[in-house]
Amino acid sequence: MIPKRVKQFYVNVTDKMTKKDYDYAKEILNSKELELFMKLSKSEQKHSIRIAKDIEFTIDNKEIKDEEILKNKNILIKSALLHDIGKITKRLNVIDKSVIVILNKLTNGKLKKLKKSKKIQCYYNHSSYGYAILKDIIDDEIILDIVKNHHSDETNNVVSFFKQIDDKN
Repeated sequence: MIPKRVKQFYVNVTDKMTKKDYDYAKEILNSKELELFMKLSKSEQKHSIRIAKDIEFTIDNKEIKDEEILKNKNILIKSALLHDIGKITKRLNVIDKSVIVILNKLTNGKLKKLKKSKKIQCYYNHSSYGYAILKDIIDDEIILDIVKNHHSDETNNVVSFFKQIDDKN
């Protein structure tokens, strides 16, 4: 867990958005979706781009046999770009996230109970915040399901596949 978190911190600090990344997002998202994407922090944008490209690579180059995943490739890619959109409700920088992750570990998850901290609540509830933001502008139930459940234990094959890619990035 610690080496994974150290790698995540390093990548979040050093991996920057490029013109090519923005062009990639523009190809996939409509104008309303892109407007929301642009409200994410640069590190969250890059995280989302990494997931989208990893999904694309995995489906194109690995032996994925699940028909549901194969037929929803484009939906999964779009979901990657939008899955953390709930984080626009209260911006978390890399240091904020790191402190929350460490405190969460030290308190065995009790940190979640601090209702007054908007940053902590955003960290834990960004999935439901994202769903609330997107449900009125996106009518694709698979995207909404991924956004809402990408940190949930109760998932289907498509969401589980998405979670595996998200966890790597």
